[in-house]
Amino acid sequence: MGYENTIMPKKQKVKFHKGDKRPGTHQFTLSYTKKMVKKKRNIYWQVIEKPTKNVVWEGFFEEDAHKIVKFQNKNKVWQVNGGIPRFLWTRV
Repeated sequence: MGYENTIMPKKQKVKFHKGDKRPGTHQFTLSYTKKMVKKKRNIYWQVIEKPTKNVVWEGFFEEDAHKIVKFQNKNKVWQVNGGIPRFLWTRV
């Protein structure tokens, strides 16, 4: 009918040369752990994000650290962003 004159768009071809790195599909998963740290005479609990090894939270109580670790490991809130943003870290 009217399809004879319709032009189909061409697919773009990507050429890889020897030595080029191809885009990877590796998607790492975040996990959170708690760790006890002694500073001077005080004991602090840290929540650490892995594999980036960022200190996300630091406080006096193990129960609070455990709640944060449990929540983050269950819900994976920051997974799509690749981790918690730098301005929210406790320590850089």
